[in-house]
Amino acid sequence: MLSGPGTESEIRLTVAGDQIRSDYDLLVDDPSLYCTPASVSRIWANPNSRIKIQEQQDSIAISYELFDLRRYIPIGNASLLTSQPSTSNLAGTYFQEMGSSFARYEGGKLIIESRNHAPGYIRTSRGIPQGADTVAIEELLVEDDRLHITHTYSDDELYEQPLVLEYFFRRLDAEDVDIYECTDANYDWFLELNDNNSESK
Repeated sequence: MLSGPGTESEIRLTVAGDQIRSDYDLLVDDPSLYCTPASVSRIWANPNSRIKIQEQQDSIAISYELFDLRRYIPIGNASLLTSQPSTSNLAGTYFQEMGSSFARYEGGKLIIESRNHAPGYIRTSRGIPQGADTVAIEELLVEDDRLHITHTYSDDELYEQPLVLEYFFRRLDAEDVDIYECTDANYDWFLELNDNNSESK
């Protein structure tokens, strides 16, 4: 489970990237409203959600509680990439926003590389974008019983320099993730709260 808010590098968008961010409306454009993951980073960074990682002989299986996502990643090289997304939910719906991935080991690290993304958002609170040409690298390292993930996004069309995110996770005794059973939501509660606050002033 996520331990703390994590960190991010300076976000330096290109003109095209900044236009996407400027056009973003959280109350309308957040994919989470439709039980859709906005990006891999959005799923890693969700607080209070369990994650289970299983190392298999020739693949990595990651179960995310959020949206009941199941991610299957072959171990090898870029030749294993296909147009098929690596992530689906329990209903069998695949999400290109999570990209197509392959994994490899480097020393004590597990490296996951993802390409072929659908446009989405690395940070849904601020509309920080990902695009079709975005390349994402996740470096997973276990130290002192904590999982450390360094997540680097590169896309020359959207970013002047790579965006680097870091997360830390603590281990739980639970053996599996809970079922999330997502249903479409909205931000009506947020609008109502703002209306009530405005009326009270």
